[in-house]
Amino acid sequence: MPDQPQHDDEGQIPAASTSVLQRGLRLLPVLVLDALLVIACYAAALGLKFDGSVPRDSMVFFGQVIALIVLAYIAGNYFFGIYRTAWQYASLADAVSLASAVGLVSILLIGINVFLTPRHIPLTVTGMAPALIFLSMGVAKLWPRLRSQTPFTGWGGPAQQVLVAGAGHTGQMLAREFLQHPEWQYKPIGFVDDDPKKRGQRIHGLPVLGTRQDIPRLAATRGVDMVALAMSSASGATIREFVGFCQQADVSVRTVPGVPEMVHADAAAQLREITVDDLLGREEAKIDLAACAALVHDRGVLITGAAGYLGQELAHQLLALEPAVVHLLDTNETGLYDLQRDLAAEGLEARIWITNIVDRDQVERTFRSARPDVIFHTAAYKHIPVIEAHPEAAFHVNVVGTMNLCRAADAAGADQFVFVSSNKAADLDSVYGATKRIGELVATALAGRSKTHFNAVRLHNVMGSRGSVVPLFLRQIERGGPVMLTDARAMRYFMSPPQAVRLLVQAAAFQSDSAVFVMDLGEEVKIGDLAEKLIRLRGFQPGKDIEIVYTGLRPGEQLGEEPLQRRGKFLATEHPKIFLAPDTPATASDEIMGKIEELQRDLPEDRDELAARIHALARIDQRDVHAAPTFSDN
Repeated sequence: MPDQPQHDDEGQIPAASTSVLQRGLRLLPVLVLDALLVIACYAAALGLKFDGSVPRDSMVFFGQVIALIVLAYIAGNYFFGIYRTAWQYASLADAVSLASAVGLVSILLIGINVFLTPRHIPLTVTGMAPALIFLSMGVAKLWPRLRSQTPFTGWGGPAQQVLVAGAGHTGQMLAREFLQHPEWQYKPIGFVDDDPKKRGQRIHGLPVLGTRQDIPRLAATRGVDMVALAMSSASGATIREFVGFCQQADVSVRTVPGVPEMVHADAAAQLREITVDDLLGREEAKIDLAACAALVHDRGVLITGAAGYLGQELAHQLLALEPAVVHLLDTNETGLYDLQRDLAAEGLEARIWITNIVDRDQVERTFRSARPDVIFHTAAYKHIPVIEAHPEAAFHVNVVGTMNLCRAADAAGADQFVFVSSNKAADLDSVYGATKRIGELVATALAGRSKTHFNAVRLHNVMGSRGSVVPLFLRQIERGGPVMLTDARAMRYFMSPPQAVRLLVQAAAFQSDSAVFVMDLGEEVKIGDLAEKLIRLRGFQPGKDIEIVYTGLRPGEQLGEEPLQRRGKFLATEHPKIFLAPDTPATASDEIMGKIEELQRDLPEDRDELAARIHALARIDQRDVHAAPTFSDN
C-alpha cells in the first residue's frame, strides 16, 4: 500500500508539509515555463541550423533526449539558486548566477555530444541553444521588474520633474526607485554631477546633463520642478552651494536618506526638507566605541545642565553605552521631567536632581546621595551679550558653580570630571570666555591634588544650544521677521549636538589628567548667507517677505573666530579631530579658589569693575592680574 501523508492527532497535515506543498505548487508554473523555453530554444536552434528542414533522424533523437536536457537545465537552475531569487529585485549578480547555471549545463551537454556517434544534433546547435535559453529565461524572469519600469507602466498622472543631484551610488539608487515606483509621482529626467567623466553618460537610461552650475539653466530648459540631493556624505559647504543654485533657479530642493535607510522598500520616497544640519554639515565623528563604553559602562554618570540641548543629547548617547545609572541635574524642573519621560519612552531610565550648582551645600548633598563615578559638567550661562550686561550672574553660575561641582566630585571620590568649556576661553575677549577660562583653571588645579581626573573640553558653537544663533533665526522667521544679524561679514564655526557629544565622550575616554582638549573647528560659515538660505528654505524671499536687519556687533562679540592653525601648535591625540591645548592653565588650587571666594565675598556692584576683576582672575596663571581690560557702554 502506498505511503499516505502523515497526519497529527487531529487528522491535520503538519505545517511543515503544508509549507513544502505550497512552495511546490508556486514553483510548478516556473518549472513548466523553463521546460517549454528549453524545448523551444533547442527546436529553434535546430531549425536555424538546417534552415527549417530538420533531418528525420535529428528530430527522432531530439524527441528521445529533450526530457533529459530539460531536467539538466532545471537541475542547474536549482543548484545555482535561480528558483530562490526574488527576480522583481534582481541585480547583476542574479543575472550572473543565471548565466553560470545555463553555461555549466551547456558545457556538460556539449562535452557529451562530442563523443556521440553518430551525432544527430550538431555541435553548433548545442552551442547556439544555450544563448537562446539564457536570453529567453532572462527576459521571462526579469519581466516583473521590466514591467514595473516607466516605459511599460507610464506615470499614471501628473508627476514632478526631478533632477537628481549626484550620479554616484546613492543617486543611481534613488533614480532606480523612482523609475520602479511611478506611483510616487517623481519623474527623474537626469542627473547633475561635478565629475567631468560622467558628463554625457546614461544611468538607468537617464543622462548626466551637467554640473551643479548648470542647475539654473536646466531648470529653465527642462522644466525641473524639484532637485533631489543624493549626496549623503557631502560637506555642509557643498550642500549650501547646491541649495544656492536651486534657490537661484527658484525650484524646490529636497534631500534623501542615506544609503542605509534607502534599503527599505519605500525609503527613497521619503524626500525631506533641507535642515540646518544639512546646511552646516552632517559629517559623523567616528569614535572608539569600546573606549567610550569602558568609561561609563556599569558606572554612575552625572550630567549637569541636563535639560539643555547638549545635556539632552549627552544623556541619550551615554545611556546607549549602558551605564549603571545616569543622574540628570538641572534647575529646570520641566526640562528634566520632559527628558525623563522621553528617555522612559525609549526604554531608558534616569534619575533627576533639581539642584542649583551655585548652592554648595545642595551640590554636596546631591553628590553624597548620587555617588557618581563620571561627571559631565555642561551647565552654564552662554548668551554672550546677556553675560556682558550681567557679569554677576555668569560669575555665580559659570565660576562659583563650577568650583562647587569640582569640590563635590573630589569629596565624593569620583573617577572623572569633564568640564565642558568653550573656544572663547582661549580668546578672553568676553566675560563669558573669561568665566570659562576660570573654570578650566579650577578643574586643572584640582587635578594635581585629587584622585579625581579633571579635564576640560573646549567646544565651539553647538547648533540648537542656548546661545546659538540658529534657533534664534528660526524663531524670527516663524514670527515673520525681521531676522536680526550683527554684521554682514560675521563668520562662525558650528558643530551638531551629536557630533559635539561624540567628540566630548571620546576626549573623556582618553582619561588624561589636567588636560584641556580642543576640537577641530571644521568649516567656517558666513552667518548672513546662512540666514538667507534658512529664509528661502521656509518659502520666503529675503528682503521682500522677511527683512534682514543688521544691528552691529554687541559687547563681547567678534566678526569671526580665529582658525585653529593660528592659535598655536596643538598636540595631536589618538583622534584626528581632538587636540591638546599647548597652554594648559597652571595655578595652585588654593590660590585660584581663594581668589574666587574673595571675589564672591566682595562682589563689586559696578558692572564694569566686576567684569574687569573677572578678566583679571582669568589671567591669574599668566601673573598679569592688573592688566585686565576695562569696558564701557559706549
